[in-house]
Amino acid sequence: MNQQNTLIAAISKQLPQNLSLADALGDTLNISKDAAYRRIRGETLISFDEACELSKRFNISLNDVIVEQQDRIVFQRDTFITSLEDLKKLLLQNLETFTNINKATDKKVYYLAKDIPLFHPFGFPKLGAFRMYVWLKSVYHIEKIDDKNYSISDIPKEFIEIAARVNQEYERIPAVEFWNDTTIMGLLMQIEYYYEAGLFTNKSEALEVLEEFRLMIRRIYKNALNGHRTKEDGTPLKNATYEMYINEILIMDNHILSEVKGNLRYYLPYGGVNYLMSTDQKLCSDMKAYIDKQSSKSSLISQVSEKERNRFFIKMGRKIELLKEKVESTNPFF
Repeated sequence: MNQQNTLIAAISKQLPQNLSLADALGDTLNISKDAAYRRIRGETLISFDEACELSKRFNISLNDVIVEQQDRIVFQRDTFITSLEDLKKLLLQNLETFTNINKATDKKVYYLAKDIPLFHPFGFPKLGAFRMYVWLKSVYHIEKIDDKNYSISDIPKEFIEIAARVNQEYERIPAVEFWNDTTIMGLLMQIEYYYEAGLFTNKSEALEVLEEFRLMIRRIYKNALNGHRTKEDGTPLKNATYEMYINEILIMDNHILSEVKGNLRYYLPYGGVNYLMSTDQKLCSDMKAYIDKQSSKSSLISQVSEKERNRFFIKMGRKIELLKEKVESTNPFF
């Protein structure tokens, strides 16, 4: 198969069912359908500029198409967060990614959760706002907006609404998540630190965040219990299966692998919540094999292993409850 055929085949794998290959090429390159078909059949060569446009539109690494070197990989990166506007861009990028994944019928996301997958808290407005507050203040050190110190209540409502839509799209995707006993500790420690440092507006705000933390864990428990995602009213979401594994040995790394129509994408975290993305076939295949091996060495607790599942969630619930008791019995707001 020549390079043009390889590119065409890679694009075809990315397309949602409602978009034909000819229409995709025509819309991207601003050419007629007949001209698109000539490129598909190989009668007209795709120019380098056209290949670049198609690569950008469909997130395809030209490294995979042109070069067969196993030691070089091309990554696409997010805008690094240096402002509120950058955080908004990140949220919108996440929304676009999950929306596009949901256009396909054959899809799945794998998440190695060193921390609670960042899309779960987005389903709870106060908890989601707290996550963004921590990112801006402590991860990226954006401590002032318009020359004033800000608090969790200053997270724009628009951001919370976009984050909620990200959560809704993520909840519709069949997911396989790997957790361990330390997965909740990052968020738990952040809440405790911000409370003791007086960075919440008041005690009630801290307790409200903890209550939504508890509700989030309860929702995840129900997903694991039933083996599928559900709406807020408990109605199952169509085809949104949920597999949850516990690994007592592996230290997770927040890596994500998506699989859409057999096409893999690997997301590598860097610098906080920013991600690098690659469609390199060898890298993605290696990661898929790695995840498959972890599945065999982990304990599946969704739908099965009732005792192990309950023990795991009881431990998480107790940790949240202990922090709640600490907040209720102390007062750093002198």
